[in-house]
Amino acid sequence: MSVQYSLELAAFLFCAVVILTAVANRAGFPYPILLVLAGVGLGLAPGFPQLSIDPDVIFLACLPPLLYASAVRMPWHEFRASIVSITSLALGLVLATTLAVGWVLWLLVPGIPFSAAATLGAIVAPTDAISAVSMARRLGIPERVVTILEGESLVNDASALVSYQFAVLAVISGTFTWAGMSISFLVEVGGGVVVGLAGGWCAARFLRWVDDTAARITFLLVAPFLIFLSAEQLELSGVLAVVAAGLYHGRHRNELETASGRMEANAVFAMVEFLLVGILFLLIGMQVHHTLGGLSGRSGSELLGLSAAVAGVVLGVRLLWAYPLASLMSRVVPSMLRDSGGPILSWRNQVLVGWAGFRGVVSLAAALALPLTTQAGQPFPERGLIIFLAAGVVLITLVVNGITLPWVARALGVRDDPARELEFEAREALLQAMIESFDRRMEQKRLPAASEDLMWVRAALDERLRLLRERAGQEENRVVAEHGLRLQLDLIDVERAELRRLFLARGIPQKLHARLLREIDLDESRTRSMIG
Repeated sequence: MSVQYSLELAAFLFCAVVILTAVANRAGFPYPILLVLAGVGLGLAPGFPQLSIDPDVIFLACLPPLLYASAVRMPWHEFRASIVSITSLALGLVLATTLAVGWVLWLLVPGIPFSAAATLGAIVAPTDAISAVSMARRLGIPERVVTILEGESLVNDASALVSYQFAVLAVISGTFTWAGMSISFLVEVGGGVVVGLAGGWCAARFLRWVDDTAARITFLLVAPFLIFLSAEQLELSGVLAVVAAGLYHGRHRNELETASGRMEANAVFAMVEFLLVGILFLLIGMQVHHTLGGLSGRSGSELLGLSAAVAGVVLGVRLLWAYPLASLMSRVVPSMLRDSGGPILSWRNQVLVGWAGFRGVVSLAAALALPLTTQAGQPFPERGLIIFLAAGVVLITLVVNGITLPWVARALGVRDDPARELEFEAREALLQAMIESFDRRMEQKRLPAASEDLMWVRAALDERLRLLRERAGQEENRVVAEHGLRLQLDLIDVERAELRRLFLARGIPQKLHARLLREIDLDESRTRSMIG
């Protein structure tokens, strides 16, 4: 494949991601599902080049920045408040899923070693935060549920991949000891956290030293790779190291970045995430054709039956763990909950957590990374079948669970929790603080003599507070307030058009145009945030 053809293909895939995401957003359809289905269609289309995913590309080029960005966004206090639920899902559920799937596959496929069957369990154990969180936020699911889903995925990627490594080692070497695995697991996990925290601390020192915004953002893009590679070189968990570093950065972000720096960094990371995630979901669908190869001797109905059985086990174990066992654990360790400040989830939210257990790119990458042979030179037992079943679980959970998640949420009667409702109270408190500070300055005569000329600041704050209170009041008042905000957006568009006219007429220089345009954009962003 020539360089030019590769570039043309990459440009086509990127354009497909943009167009399909726009179509999904306009149709109100979860974009990960549409991208996966489109990938299946492209993979099976005659004449379309058959692309194969290099697992190293997923683990090294894609996973570190995606995990780091998710960890930075994770609010530390919310993560800590949900630590019991997250730990239960990310550690206990991973082990339960690995053993349950391994046992079922060992029963259904004669001759497959249990270690190979357990390898599939470890492959499909980690959830995909990207698809789960994107769908959950669209439905207005309570923020604590979203936090648990995202925190679980951040941690279970590491625990599942460590389990996967041990299962593969047991297959290719033919030896396995629980004691050795337990010790190695603790070393990899604990060492990965230490490396991540050390890397986060070093990154923080560097960010305090560098002033240039472009250099800081470039460093933030490079840092996840440096931390990941450092941990891997030490034979520790690179995934958990990146997560720990991201959590450290997120906790100290206000101290490390300016407001403008955070906005620019968020924009860059949003673009990188959008492109990586979109391409990965497309490639997941395109792998269906590859997984069909090397499966001779089994009928289509048998393969579909095995896929449905494994997916059913994955979902059943998750639902069982997410509700009864999670509730039991929450009551067995109530002191941890009191210390973290996290209330026990209602049974409806726990079922919703169970249903939102989508699988994604990590599972597929781990499946494709299976070795071809064992140390004895024999083919890896049922390698083709394991890859096919892993891809089947990814597709089933994304499509079936993804499409039915809105129905499940409505059937359960899940509503937004008080944390989201507190948004209006928080906004009101912020505005009240600014108004009170302004009034104190007036009383203490700390403003200039012509302070009346500054009363437009007070009037603007009063107007923002009025609109906020109207929107938080009765429904008809919210409608009136929203009409006013949308009128303000229309006027902002007029302002932006006039600025463009002045610039094209060479009435203002480039630097002034850029500064005024940024102010208009910030005003629009603030207004849109009030609409919600």
